[in-house]
Amino acid sequence: MASPDPRFYATDDLGTQTYDVFADLHIVGSSVEGDVEFYRAAARRTGGPVLDVGCGTGRIAFELTADGWDVVGLDRSEAMLAIAERRRAGQSTQMAARLELVEADMTDFDLGRTFALIIAPYRVFQFLLTPEAQRSALAALRRHLAPDGELVLDLFDPRLDLCLPDIRPSGDVEVVRHPVTGNDVRVQRLERVNDPVRQVFDEVWLSTEVGRDGRELRSLRETLSLRWTYRWEMRHLLELSGFAVVSEFGDFLGSPPAYAREQVWIVRRTD
Repeated sequence: MASPDPRFYATDDLGTQTYDVFADLHIVGSSVEGDVEFYRAAARRTGGPVLDVGCGTGRIAFELTADGWDVVGLDRSEAMLAIAERRRAGQSTQMAARLELVEADMTDFDLGRTFALIIAPYRVFQFLLTPEAQRSALAALRRHLAPDGELVLDLFDPRLDLCLPDIRPSGDVEVVRHPVTGNDVRVQRLERVNDPVRQVFDEVWLSTEVGRDGRELRSLRETLSLRWTYRWEMRHLLELSGFAVVSEFGDFLGSPPAYAREQVWIVRRTD
């Protein structure tokens, strides 16, 4: 969908500034609930160091450093990493030293080291909009995974009725509190275009900050573009990219694979 709107999380604005609040609102009660404890358990099983791909503001990375693991957080969003850096500045010297933040694209990066555990949380893999980009990312992740290490990937399992070309968002408005200004931020999905051939949707979001007197102070339009990947397709992608599936779940509570829930994959290198 042609649009002048910036991609999600590209700027230091309402989208990134309210990310943590919005994530907390949506994770509770969803099929992503429990992911932090799941990744903490994975780190205890594999040991460190840990690579957190798409680390964003450090929602998971800081939990892992608090457990004593050395973590590299990688993200392509300078704005998200800036928030993580400010959070790190408030940590103890010892904890801050355990976290390294790197601005890079997951499809092409070279850190010059390997990791016992690599995680790609909260559906970040779905920001890759073509199979070519997906395979490029998996190749980069494989290069950075220790021979006996584990890679954990999280995607949503697509609901087919929401993948039809004529789906429109409800237009409902969600309200979150800005963590700095304390003002209400109204978030509305304005339009959505599904491309079932490419398996990509483009969704335009409007965020508006409202003052205590009800005046609109600022607004931001962003386009969220994600690719949905079917479970069978993901299994083939992993196999083609040199991974063997260790475990596959439908959520972060250890439930078996289920339609329209999560795809939680734990994989290892085949060599």
